Amino acid sequence: MNRKDTLKALLGSSIPPAKKEPPRGIDDRDSNQPPQRVGAGAVRAMGLSLQKLTAEADQARALQTQIEAGSTVVELDPDLVDPSFVIDRLSPADDDSFLELVESIEANGQQVPILVRPHPEQSGRYQVAYGHRRLRAAITLKIKVRAIVRDMTNVQLVIAQGKENLERRDLTFIERALFAKALEDEGFDRATVMAALAVHKAELTRFIAVARAIPLEVIQAIGAAPRAGRPRWMALARLLEGKNAARTLERVVAEPIFKAADSDTRFVRVYAALNRAPARSTNPELWRAPGGEPVVKIGRSTNVTRLEVNEKIAPEFGAFLIKKLSTLYEEFSSKADRGHAHSNSQARGS
Repeated sequence: MNRKDTLKALLGSSIPPAKKEPPRGIDDRDSNQPPQRVGAGAVRAMGLSLQKLTAEADQARALQTQIEAGSTVVELDPDLVDPSFVIDRLSPADDDSFLELVESIEANGQQVPILVRPHPEQSGRYQVAYGHRRLRAAITLKIKVRAIVRDMTNVQLVIAQGKENLERRDLTFIERALFAKALEDEGFDRATVMAALAVHKAELTRFIAVARAIPLEVIQAIGAAPRAGRPRWMALARLLEGKNAARTLERVVAEPIFKAADSDTRFVRVYAALNRAPARSTNPELWRAPGGEPVVKIGRSTNVTRLEVNEKIAPEFGAFLIKKLSTLYEEFSSKADRGHAHSNSQARGS
């Protein structure tokens, strides 16, 4: 007798066989009919739905994990994204490079995402580490901005901001100087600022010295000045220490030709005006056209007379004067010679 038969023999006499009860809710008339079954198709559909819900839940959890790790690109409403707490650009909103960026994104979409962090003070909002121009372009085009969301401390944000700017579009000297000053004003130590700008200690010292020596309103009036490097900005900082520098600067910045010029030209005009350093100056004289517009500004100082032609009003008058200089000087010389000869004759006759 095998094990199965042994157990059956031992239990068979003591435990009566279980009586089969009809299914609950079915009377005697239906007891002989087979129970109703759910169709296989319905069961299969229910199973697929459950699988889909489970997969979607898994994807949502994976997406959240990726967002927390900062490795997934998401689309954000630009109105929910604030700029960094440290500004690093002086370029105007309508400069050529920005307009080109807008056209490129409009034609090809935003290829490079920006980097943001959850706003440290406002729930549901974000703060940019880098990509301010792309964010502005998205606002201009009224589209969502593609972004990587990553939790970052203030130190991590400014280092990421500085490194990205250096890699993608070099900041000008004065923009980097302002960025360095702003970071120091925010309380970051020199090591962090050097890491953000990728510079050594001596260079950082020069950045901050220039940014503190030149008033912010002057820098903003001039702009980024891409062609004006470190030596010229340092020289401009020294020129601003002159006695009449503030008055000269105010006059130059107020001129219409200054406001209409590009950033590099504005720098040149400010530098040239301060570098004259006249020993004695008088109020400039104006020569006005028949309509009353000032065409030529005449400045006189010791041994120097300067003519400044407003080429916005008379664009060809400056070139005309230059051509006439030789004729004018010959006329002046001949009169001077005649006057000198007349003086000599009087001296001989006296």
